[in-house]
Amino acid sequence: MSPKAAAEEAAAAEYDYVICGGGLAGCVLANRLSSAGKRVLMLEAGGADYNAFKIKVPAGILKLFQTEVDWTYFSEGEKACQGRPIYLCRGKVLGGSSCTNVLLHHRGSSADYDAWGVNGWTGEDVLPFFVKSQDDATGRSKESPLHHGTGGEWSMDEVRYQNVLSSTFLKAAQEAGVPLNDDFNNWARPQQGAGRFQVSERNGARCSGATAYLEPVLKAKNPNLAVATGAKVQKVNIAQGEDGPRAQGVVFRDERGNTYEVNVKEGGEVLLCGGAITSPHWLLLSGVGPKKQLAEHGIECVVDSSEVGQNLQDHPAAVVSYGVSKKHNGISVTSKLRLFGTKIPNLAPVLQWLFAKRGLLTSTGCDHGAFYNTNEEKFAQPDLQMRFLAARALSADGMSTFTNFRESSKHPDGFSFQSIAVRPKSRGSVSLRSSDPENRPCIDCGYLNDEDDVATLREGIKLGRRLAATAAFAPYRGEEVYPGADVVTDEQIDDYIRSSAHTANAITGTCAMGTVVDENLRVKGVAGLRVCDASTIPVIPGGQTATPTVMIAERAAQFILNPSTEIRPVAKQRWGSTTTPASAPANEAAEEVPEQDDGSLVA
Repeated sequence: MSPKAAAEEAAAAEYDYVICGGGLAGCVLANRLSSAGKRVLMLEAGGADYNAFKIKVPAGILKLFQTEVDWTYFSEGEKACQGRPIYLCRGKVLGGSSCTNVLLHHRGSSADYDAWGVNGWTGEDVLPFFVKSQDDATGRSKESPLHHGTGGEWSMDEVRYQNVLSSTFLKAAQEAGVPLNDDFNNWARPQQGAGRFQVSERNGARCSGATAYLEPVLKAKNPNLAVATGAKVQKVNIAQGEDGPRAQGVVFRDERGNTYEVNVKEGGEVLLCGGAITSPHWLLLSGVGPKKQLAEHGIECVVDSSEVGQNLQDHPAAVVSYGVSKKHNGISVTSKLRLFGTKIPNLAPVLQWLFAKRGLLTSTGCDHGAFYNTNEEKFAQPDLQMRFLAARALSADGMSTFTNFRESSKHPDGFSFQSIAVRPKSRGSVSLRSSDPENRPCIDCGYLNDEDDVATLREGIKLGRRLAATAAFAPYRGEEVYPGADVVTDEQIDDYIRSSAHTANAITGTCAMGTVVDENLRVKGVAGLRVCDASTIPVIPGGQTATPTVMIAERAAQFILNPSTEIRPVAKQRWGSTTTPASAPANEAAEEVPEQDDGSLVA
């Protein structure tokens, strides 16, 4: 069926639920609602190629940024980052950014959710949804069944490869006094420590929203679900009823520019799952947002909601990178991927992945790291996340290294420490550029507007240098490439951070619970309309946000399918940040994994 015919067929029917956006949250909802017998339409602007080799293979991330599966957004010019526009990767394919991220499987801490202050969303409330959705392949569910589960759709596994530089990082952390932690998702212990990050992989391949949640329903040929790709949502149709505004349906456009309207049945709902850039943009285009901003662009105000598009939060990052001594040339993952300093792929890791689902290609490159509190007098939890990469940076901007790798035939060996302000205080916004849905919104990430975030990254730079200076790294350590040995004073370090800060791809907050949506994720002031994605997060958790997005979508499905779900007031929480045993010890020994000559993990 042609895209036009598919769009016409989709628009001709009525649905219980129209899901706008086929990303991670949309895939979860499509599965849960259609499996419950509801008639569902999913509209996704991107394509259906979520099983492409470069997406399935974790190391294929080097070929994804700024391609056809990426929206390739840029911020407008960050005031606190020397006016630089900053590149933001957002997935444009079924599965969304779960097809283009670095796969890290993190939840943050129980205290992160308690701090939201939203009824029904404390750590105690959300933990069962993390456990329910998880399919743990690491054995941690046996050790800690309260915090891990099996049999869910969202897989958690270990990367089946460890570079010798990565194991050296763990030794260096111990030497520098950073405790080891082998489970950052176990809320019975502090998050602080260094270790291997678990990943959302299944059998050595990327586990995305499309493969985990959508594909099983499509393969079962569930008649309740219709999926239209190349379908770009323009706005939500909202009508004024006796009881106030109600969402009636959606306007969307196909790849050829043909426009269609699709309606929901009486009592049905429109579910926005576009993420923290697109979902607020849809609300604004539909007349839900700050009245003054809407008027400036000639859009009739349906609901004056001042916080739509506000509260944008992301994880800003900065890099310390080193070369290696000459005798260790060839040690980095970038050298192992190619033949003799060329662009020609090394077939050994490809064959190993194809036949054993092991080795170098199972890694996105940053699956070792740490959470660290840079100022215990000021912060109750780690404010810094460090991601270690067994590769030298090609530029001070870590995202540029990823995008430039595929164009570079000569990538010198080395290793890098990416510091991330993981609980940032800076806030940004998404706003209208015009009333034309085809014009991208204005994005202000607000990076480093709060000096605490600058201080966190400054201490991260210093920690990276301390780790590199340990005896563990002495045999490998070459010259400091970024920021460079001449960058010494706090002022110089801060200038480097502001000139090179980049995204760690965890954009949240622009349709926050409590302001834009209620605790059931219903848009305030409009019946039949919910936002069900990472944009609803009021305060970003300390860790990557794919797994929290799964949890939010699972909760949304529960609210929709069981409207009588009890929302427990915050005051009734029984445990969380106040009673979780903060002194629980982390593991005292690092897991050492031997590396074969071809870079594979020994079974």
